[in-house]
Amino acid sequence: MQKILIIDDDARLVKNVETYLKDFDFRIDAALNGADGLRKVKSFQPDLVILDLMMPGIDGLEVCREIRKDNTVPIIMLTARGEESDVVAGLEVGADDYLTKPFSLRELAARVKAALRRTKAAQEDQIPAEKPFIIGELTINPATREVTKKKKHITLTNTEFKLLMLFASNPGVVFSRDRLLDEVRDRELEPFDRAIDAHISNLRNKIEDSPKKSRYIITVWGAGYKFQGA
Repeated sequence: MQKILIIDDDARLVKNVETYLKDFDFRIDAALNGADGLRKVKSFQPDLVILDLMMPGIDGLEVCREIRKDNTVPIIMLTARGEESDVVAGLEVGADDYLTKPFSLRELAARVKAALRRTKAAQEDQIPAEKPFIIGELTINPATREVTKKKKHITLTNTEFKLLMLFASNPGVVFSRDRLLDEVRDRELEPFDRAIDAHISNLRNKIEDSPKKSRYIITVWGAGYKFQGA
């Protein structure tokens, strides 16, 4: 039984989400504040986290940052504000997807199942016989899903790792935003195409010496992105 942790200070919303998702045979736990949520991430060890952006005390952005220090669990961010800047902020600190309040429970369930499918597919895509990619100071191991730079481990989310593998496997190929979304996400569930920019930005922050002067992931203005292997 897959485990889902809900972190939101709206007790009524938490109860409604919990009741609805239990019908899909998920095991649910919940926290009504960020501090309790971080503790439960460690003790409950969820397969997916549903995380509210706006909470008193430790807000959703800080919770997401803390989780991402050592955990790649899929995170769906909830935001009461539909502004693009809020969505990008959530994605840039490591959220995998987002929903704007108010939302339908049916859509939330669809996104939860899609995120869990992506995680399962990523695990099944591991090919033990495939050799690591060594590109400059980067080493990418498809079998173990480990990425190191100067022998230092880099923690990537499933989306970030899939993007990096796609780029590294196709050096010099220009990928449009739409193509990248098609490759790494359930395209029909993603209404905000600039979400890919946030994931690229987050990936650059982790693998580049200077994200503003990218060595590996190059922006091709008006076209998309390409990977520079040399």
